[in-house]
Amino acid sequence: MKLHVFALCALLTVSVSSFAQDVEFGIKGGLNFSSINVDPQEDLPNPDSRIGFHLGGVANFGLSEKLDVQSELLLNTVGAKFEGVDDIERVKLTYLSLLGAFKYNIDENFNIVLGPQINLLTGGEFEEEDKIENSKESLDANNFYKGTDFSLALGVGYKIDDNIELGVRYNIGLTDNNDDAIEEGFFDSNQALKNRFIQLSAIFFFD
Repeated sequence: MKLHVFALCALLTVSVSSFAQDVEFGIKGGLNFSSINVDPQEDLPNPDSRIGFHLGGVANFGLSEKLDVQSELLLNTVGAKFEGVDDIERVKLTYLSLLGAFKYNIDENFNIVLGPQINLLTGGEFEEEDKIENSKESLDANNFYKGTDFSLALGVGYKIDDNIELGVRYNIGLTDNNDDAIEEGFFDSNQALKNRFIQLSAIFFFD
């Protein structure tokens, strides 16, 4: 199912490219500062951010002087840490993410990006560290976390020159990723889990 959705998004991106007046390709990389929104939080401690990375390719399709469509295929590492008095619970997730966003060019340098993103879980783990016994236990995240996550990306960019662009983006999770009906992991089955992360990025566009 998730591969079908991913293929559909890729097909839509190719369709948009046929209307483009100008096409740019590049590579993108940077840092992720991520967390997980848990609702209801109940007795869980407040989550601490996990620092990860993103890396992949970018295609920018110019539709007009002011409006572009930007597509990205990125590897993203995200998660969160929940530290209590006796233990630490860490969620470490790796996604393959496909973005299709509208990009509004305010002027020659500044732009605003807004669009949907689909994230396919490729791996990860739930790690529990017992502070008292000084022991760790790891569980496969695929057993407790949904494989497909939909999110909304909102950000701003600044193009230094024709080849280099810097950006910051907030990615808001729309999917309840809790897939642990029998509560073998960290979370109760009634707790909604939604990813959140901030990206600090640099894009290098090829000539």
